[in-house]
Amino acid sequence: MVCRIRVRICREENCIDTLALINSGFEADTPDIAIPVHITEKLNLWLPKESTSVILGTADDEAQVVYYEGCTYFELILLECKRIKVNIIVDPHIDEVLISDYVASEFGIILLDLRKGLWKLKDDLLDKVRESER
Repeated sequence: MVCRIRVRICREENCIDTLALINSGFEADTPDIAIPVHITEKLNLWLPKESTSVILGTADDEAQVVYYEGCTYFELILLECKRIKVNIIVDPHIDEVLISDYVASEFGIILLDLRKGLWKLKDDLLDKVRESER
C-alpha cells in the first residue's frame, strides 16, 4: 500500500478536492506538486498558458513537462486553516496528484509505514496514527 491523503487545490475560484499520493521519491527544492492533465482542465490551466516548459529528471530518464510557478493554493482537507502556494508540474504520464517531499515537509507529514499506509502530522499527539485514504 502507499500513502494517500485528501487535498484541495485552488486556482482563483476553481477548487477541486482529490486524493494525492505522498511520494518520498519526488524530491524538490521548491513547493512542487505534479498533476495529471485532467486536473489542469478543472483548474482552467489547460491549454498551457502562463507556463514554461522544463526538463525534469525522472526515475527512468528525463521528461519535458509544463510548469506553472506559484499559480495555485494547496491544502490538506484536514488542515483547512493552512494553505501554501505551490508550483504545478503537468505530467501526462500520471493519473493522480503527487506531493513532493518539499510540500509534505511544509505540512509536517511524517510517513510511519508505507506498506500499511500509515502516517501522521508532526503536531499530532504521540500515539496518533492516520491511515491512507482508499
